[in-house]
Amino acid sequence: MHADDRDSAGPRRRPSMRLRQKEQTRRLLREAALGLFAAKGYAATTIDDITSVAGASRATFYLHYDGKARIVAELYEDTIMPETFEYYRRLDSLDGPDDAALRGWLDDALGFFERHRDALRLADEAVSADPGFEQLLPARLLDRITECMPRHLGRWPAPEREPARLRVQLLILQLSHFARLWVDGHWPVKRDVALDVLLDLWGHALRAGGPERGQ
Repeated sequence: MHADDRDSAGPRRRPSMRLRQKEQTRRLLREAALGLFAAKGYAATTIDDITSVAGASRATFYLHYDGKARIVAELYEDTIMPETFEYYRRLDSLDGPDDAALRGWLDDALGFFERHRDALRLADEAVSADPGFEQLLPARLLDRITECMPRHLGRWPAPEREPARLRVQLLILQLSHFARLWVDGHWPVKRDVALDVLLDLWGHALRAGGPERGQ
């Protein structure tokens, strides 16, 4: 009975060990790549650079990733997208939204771009170097983000929902481009001024349409 228990337990433990080893190798490759991207830049970093730092072979690299862009996409999925989705669900849950709540949300959004400046810049480099990598293309990301705002889009009559969706996506794109330039110091405007203007733009757009029209 005890021997049978050991025999039946053995096969269950071995896959777990292989899984841990696989995850460790993947983590080493990812850490090596991200360190090199930060030091050399995305385009200048080669697969051989990554495998050399990680102590792995090219064959091992391609067992885990189909290219450098996949590592960036994985980073984006792990660190950028969950927080992005949470932000826009928060926005969708605001009632109205009133000026104070919306301004607070916009201030937090600027903080998001401040915190994630390096990861966002890396994603831009990856898209420029590997334009065929669809996972990081803005249109695809915008579609996923807009899905986090069903309450807002549901305020619009069905024939007007698609224009409303596009309007939200343009707002998101505008905020993203402005915030990236602002964080990098290429658009030198005071934070309060930026928030006042963003509040005017977003407030007008978010309150337009739906049941409130004509009131």
